[in-house]
Amino acid sequence: MPFTRQIDRGPLLELLQSGSMTETAIAAKLGISRPTVHKIRAEYGLPAPLRGSTPKHASVEDAYRAHAIPTTDGHTRWTGSWQNVTPIVQHRHSTRSAYKIAFRLHHGRDPQGLVKPGCDQDRCVAGAHLTDTAMRRAAREAAAAARPRRQHGPTANGTRRDILELLSEGHSDKEIGRRLNTSPQRVGKIRAEEGLPGWKRSALPVEEKWKAWVQPTPDGHAAWTGTRRGGTPTIRHQGRNHSARAVGFTAHHGRSPVGRVLPDCGTAWCMNPEHTSDDVIRRADHLYDQLFGAAA
Repeated sequence: MPFTRQIDRGPLLELLQSGSMTETAIAAKLGISRPTVHKIRAEYGLPAPLRGSTPKHASVEDAYRAHAIPTTDGHTRWTGSWQNVTPIVQHRHSTRSAYKIAFRLHHGRDPQGLVKPGCDQDRCVAGAHLTDTAMRRAAREAAAAARPRRQHGPTANGTRRDILELLSEGHSDKEIGRRLNTSPQRVGKIRAEEGLPGWKRSALPVEEKWKAWVQPTPDGHAAWTGTRRGGTPTIRHQGRNHSARAVGFTAHHGRSPVGRVLPDCGTAWCMNPEHTSDDVIRRADHLYDQLFGAAA
């Protein structure tokens, strides 16, 4: 009986069907000759494996995981290669974007258009922090739908009393017009009729600026419509740049945040302060999970 009939073909066929090893590597692993491996592969009509050395990682997803290192602040650092500003995964003879692989692993679908981080870390490769063109378009449309439409002329909203109340709080004509769906010119006219001083930029607290640029969305999140620096929502106030998430956190929790303020709702662009946490909250949540997670 030929030698090839005496070996256990199960492990050999499993390795051949995986296509992840060369005939030479399979022969060395199983302690048989390469011609034997070749003969059995041909007998079963299996395709020839790729030539060259056995790849270091069994799949492109494994190659991504090998270079994606989670950090303590919730992001993921890329330790692999870069092509300009894009992290790349090299597997077998192909090169792919690590952003696209991470997006597919997290969202369960291929991305549409450009994939990039939606968090405050420009080079983060965490799947939960990545957005594609479709997601960013949906966020803009949701913010636009939630933004009140301004009316003009006789149908303008806001009574004189409403305008006087906001004027007493120190808001600008433009901000009052935005809130009441009326024209800033009407607000300015009432300001002059009442003999009130003109608005000074420093009179508007940073929290009010934050409110002006945060738009709630129908699904309970909130979108940022203001400026960004390096991808991070930012407020310019009294000559300084402030993290918009930190401002919202302080206004909601009544204290300044410790460490980074990050969304914990699974939506990387969310600005709802109820959906954010700092290092103190995250440590407390982690401790709670350690103490009661098993029981829960």
